[in-house]
Amino acid sequence: MNVSEVIARLTEQANLSLIIFTVGLLMCRIMPVLVLSPFLGGEVVPTEIKMGVGVTLSIVLFPAVSARMGAIPTSALPYIGLMLKEIFLGVALASIVSMVFEAARVAGNVVDTMSGSNNAQLYVPQLGQQVSLFSNLKVQLAVVLFLTLNGHHLVIEALADSLITVPLDSFPRFSSGMWPFFEVFIRVFGDLLRIALALAAPATLAAFLTDLSLGMINRVAPQVQVFFISMAVKPLVGVAIVFVSLGLVIDQMEVEFSSMLRLLRDALRLLA
Repeated sequence: MNVSEVIARLTEQANLSLIIFTVGLLMCRIMPVLVLSPFLGGEVVPTEIKMGVGVTLSIVLFPAVSARMGAIPTSALPYIGLMLKEIFLGVALASIVSMVFEAARVAGNVVDTMSGSNNAQLYVPQLGQQVSLFSNLKVQLAVVLFLTLNGHHLVIEALADSLITVPLDSFPRFSSGMWPFFEVFIRVFGDLLRIALALAAPATLAAFLTDLSLGMINRVAPQVQVFFISMAVKPLVGVAIVFVSLGLVIDQMEVEFSSMLRLLRDALRLLA
């Protein structure tokens, strides 16, 4: 083996190392979105499949970062710093993307509490936890609606845009300052409560009016056991109102998904 062949092999090994380092950074940004987003399967999807999807997305997005591959450091401390930065960006994007789904879960809990059906619990694979009946309904509805609207395509597109806004080899510049970026997350948590109340409003109002009516009946006829009557009436009223207002809830979810995607774009813009 002559000197030129040795140099060629060392060059190939160096390029392979850079490719591995680059894909590793890509996965640090992609995997939090895959793990934390309910519409991509949540806890029910095996770890092997999540890793496979993460590697596939990394390969798909690799051409967007291949031109800057040589600028990625291979020494330990700088590379660990870049990995922590990528994990931070991935968790930040996943927090915004999960906003409506968490709001749907909270809205279902509010409806179940008001209607008195919160004792029944179901396991939701996308959330990886036990939730009440209407929480299960609203989360599953949000997941199906988001996939029907091709929202997952827009999330993948936002991931690709984030690689241009914040390249793998550099840190966020925060051209408008750090506070506007973190203000987006304050808005996300505020909107989460607002969306939850909006999605739960029809059933919550119906439960309140039912309690008010039963209270008036109790004042007129104290001998009527309204407490035991309410245990049968309120869940029935809650189910009826939820299904009657299902179209309104779907329309509101579509509006909130659009707002969530706008917040995602604003966060990417503030990172530049």
